[in-house]
Amino acid sequence: MKKIILFLIISFFCQCQQRYNYTVNQENINPHLTELQKKLDIKGNFINIFFEDYFDNEKVSMKCDSKEIFSKNITTDNTINLADYYSQKSTCEKLQINIGPQKIILEKKDIENHKYLYIRKKSDSLNLTLSNTPKTYY
Repeated sequence: MKKIILFLIISFFCQCQQRYNYTVNQENINPHLTELQKKLDIKGNFINIFFEDYFDNEKVSMKCDSKEIFSKNITTDNTINLADYYSQKSTCEKLQINIGPQKIILEKKDIENHKYLYIRKKSDSLNLTLSNTPKTYY
C-alpha cells in the first residue's frame, strides 16, 4: 500500500513539471537588408527581444546576470502578431528568460553577434531565432 501511495505522489509531481520544448535558430550574421530594414535597424550594442505569436496572458520575466530586467504578463496582439518587446544592452554574461515554467539561458557568446531575438510560442514549444534582420510589425 505504501508503494502505491508513493508511486501516485511521484507521478503527480512529475506531471506538474510541464515544460516547453524549445529550439534556438541562428540566421545569417551579415544579412542583406532592404532599404526599409536599413531604416528600422537599431544601432548600438543591444539585444532586442520580441515576443511574437501565441502568448495568452503568459508570465514572462528576464534576468541579466541574476538582476531582473523584465517581468510582466503578455498577450499577443493578433493584428500585428506581437505581444511585447524589450531592448537590453548586450553586456549580459548570462541572459535568463522565463516563460511560464520554462527557463531559457543564453550565454553572451550565444547572443553577442546578433541584434534581435524573436521568440514564438506554439502550444508546448518555443522557437527562438537570433537574427540581425529587423522585422516590421504593423
